[in-house]
Amino acid sequence: MDKLNIVVICIDTFRADIVGPGKKLSGVATPALDALAAESVRFNRCFTEPGPTLQVRNGCFTGKRGFPYTHGYYGWHKIPDELPTIAEILLAEGYATGLIGDTPHLFKPNMNYSRGFMSWEHIRGAGGDGWRTGSWDLIRELFKDYFGAYEPAVPEASASSLHGESAFLQHLHNARDRRDEADWPGAQVFGSARRWVRENARNAPFFLWIDCFEPHEVFDPPIEYVRPYNDSWQGPKYQQPRHILHPSFSSNMQGADLQVTSSEFIDYYTACYKGEITFTDRHVGFLLEELQTLGLMDDTVVIFFTDHGTELADHTGWGKRETELHPFNTQQNLTIRHPDAGFHDRDVDAWVQNYDLGPTILDLAGVSAAAEPMDGQSVWTLATGEQGAIRPYCTTAWAGRVAIRDERWVYATGWDFEDSTPELYDVVADPEELQNVHADQPDVVGEMRARVEGLLGTPIPQPYSQDRFDATDGYHHRPLYSSSYAPVFYSARRRLDNPRALPG
Repeated sequence: MDKLNIVVICIDTFRADIVGPGKKLSGVATPALDALAAESVRFNRCFTEPGPTLQVRNGCFTGKRGFPYTHGYYGWHKIPDELPTIAEILLAEGYATGLIGDTPHLFKPNMNYSRGFMSWEHIRGAGGDGWRTGSWDLIRELFKDYFGAYEPAVPEASASSLHGESAFLQHLHNARDRRDEADWPGAQVFGSARRWVRENARNAPFFLWIDCFEPHEVFDPPIEYVRPYNDSWQGPKYQQPRHILHPSFSSNMQGADLQVTSSEFIDYYTACYKGEITFTDRHVGFLLEELQTLGLMDDTVVIFFTDHGTELADHTGWGKRETELHPFNTQQNLTIRHPDAGFHDRDVDAWVQNYDLGPTILDLAGVSAAAEPMDGQSVWTLATGEQGAIRPYCTTAWAGRVAIRDERWVYATGWDFEDSTPELYDVVADPEELQNVHADQPDVVGEMRARVEGLLGTPIPQPYSQDRFDATDGYHHRPLYSSSYAPVFYSARRRLDNPRALPG
């Protein structure tokens, strides 16, 4: 039998409670992904181990666990040179390998996530990608679409608030000339992917990883995608909570701008996120139509995968925070559509994690022996019935906190600091994870804490810092967090009498 082609559609910040019926956000229109999931094996308990964007891809590409962090600042690092990637392995097996994405972290100058890809294309302009620059005058009017009449003065800011301001101003410069839907990076990602599969349709077997940063913050799709979810809002077109200009996109809304916590604001901000989802789904649909037209669905595995979710005022705020290791942030979509119809429309409820994706891809490509040094296991063995489970629980780490999740309990605590607010939830009695019963279940806490310490090999808190490098935050020397040098630039401009690039 000829080797199967493999196409991975990886989407950022896409919650796991959207696609398919009966979920919290099933009312969001995702017809393309709904149809794909209906023909797929659906892995309903997939959770990320390291939380943020780059660490997730690192685990996918290498099959290695992200926690404990062994290579520097909470996993924000390049792929270690000694670790082979799935693209390198597949390339050596005769696969044509391609990477197309707008996720800026993958293409940072000090990273190497394109290793093993014969062709790679960075679609510019998503998020804080250091793509375009200019003066404040060029984006002053666009700023009003997000914050109305509010115009910030240049603050005396800390490094962290500077990063937030810089990232947002960078985003506005990148977005300032968007007019038609085709101008959005997400649309361009799937347009390039369609071209790639046309050019490689007769170049089988091939492996294509598509990495779309939509719907990552800032939530500002073409406005026609927002209106079906809220057509009554009278404020700025892409109204944002003002606190995102300061510490981070993930600030607790109860502790930042109290004026933005109205039900009207929450509804509209959520509508902007839903619009991002529907916009992205439409372009996924164009790709799936292309595969169908080219006759590739009969010999191609299509994997839909997401790195993490985001909070939409589910509990106390917005975004991705290490204090909120709940499914709205940590659960992932993973569906695999195999050409064999015998695997269509099936559910798997075993625990799986992001670092299983690499071994799974190699297994589907028929080169599973190469996955032996990897930490993950092929989840396809769960679909075939070769295994009923591959682990009894899953782990999620996000910066200085970690959670252990099993059939009954989820336990979360700090691992590199003494956590004053550890958490334990009975997910059977409390599926929304709202009632912290940590004080009532010391035996369960002891067992769960022992699991964390077993992974670390030391008691918690672990007695060393993650600050392994100079300027690990990347704000001033190299862009480990940020995708541009904007924080360095704006910091220097603050010292000038006429900063020009800054408001005020």
